[in-house]
Amino acid sequence: MVKITIRRIKLQATEFLTKKPAEIQQPIYLITGTEKYLKNQVIAKLSNLIPSGLQSINLGQFDMEDEWLADAINDAYSVPFMGEQRVVIILHPYFLTADKTGRKLNQDPVELEKYLTNPAASTILAIVMDNQKIDARKKICKLLKKEAVQIDCSALNEKEVRQVVAKKVKQNSYQIEESALNLLLQKTEANFSETLAELKKLFLTAQQTKVITQEMVARLVPQTLEQNVFDLNKYVLSNQRVAAMKIYHDLLLQREEPLKLNALLIGQVRLLLQTLILLKHGYSQGDIAEILKVHPYRVKLAIQHSRIFTREKLRTAYLSLLKLEEKIKTTNQNPENLFQLFLTGYFDE
Repeated sequence: MVKITIRRIKLQATEFLTKKPAEIQQPIYLITGTEKYLKNQVIAKLSNLIPSGLQSINLGQFDMEDEWLADAINDAYSVPFMGEQRVVIILHPYFLTADKTGRKLNQDPVELEKYLTNPAASTILAIVMDNQKIDARKKICKLLKKEAVQIDCSALNEKEVRQVVAKKVKQNSYQIEESALNLLLQKTEANFSETLAELKKLFLTAQQTKVITQEMVARLVPQTLEQNVFDLNKYVLSNQRVAAMKIYHDLLLQREEPLKLNALLIGQVRLLLQTLILLKHGYSQGDIAEILKVHPYRVKLAIQHSRIFTREKLRTAYLSLLKLEEKIKTTNQNPENLFQLFLTGYFDE
């Protein structure tokens, strides 16, 4: 099959997934980003370029943690058997990152460098990055960015997740109440993969009525630890001590470690402080999410709450939580009693 040149060297995953097979005939792809669901969809779309009956002989996946890069390149050079095309997918290419931790295999990128400048005409080679960033200083990475079409599988923002969910609901001949959709996004923090996973459960529950209600979402979609700690943090900062102690006690009963809870609280207060400071300097929600490397939905919530609390209030809470952490680590006192002291302002400056 003749490959068609894509003029733009970077595509959003959602755009790539809408393209027809004839439009994605590129010799080399670099798949990046943190959204696992989108990555899997992109890999599936490329894999399905090979007819199912020929995938065992013309589709290759190579894990760089356990297999040699040279074997993947040799496979890419191979002529398709009983077909027109081969697809070769390279997973966990740690040699493209700055990660220097011990590995079983010491991959040599020389053969890949040669391949990038002269790829096989009948092969599509896709390199799938983990959540780590590509090390732009390396020669192989500079060449890869020059020669490959990049597919960006970054986390979708809340608006995009909402649109995809609404589309999937309609495609499956269901309806979802607006309040149910809002609650679903709230409980999953608009995480695309988690939202779709929970949506499957909701489809099963609503298969008789074909209507997903708010009550279904409230009953079936669990609240994450981070969301519980977010609520806890809200009660702490607004001086609602009884509500804060109840959540803290419940989390301890669920065998959550006090130090872990404290670390999450510190992280959330830090996010509020950072968001407040960046807002003062004129940064938008998207800019803040990019700078702080957090999901846009978390930044949205942080913006809502950072406008309620003063910088001084957040600073005091942050320093007090650090002192509470030190007490938990260095004394044998009951963490619940220490947390109660924290709520009363005992660790304030």
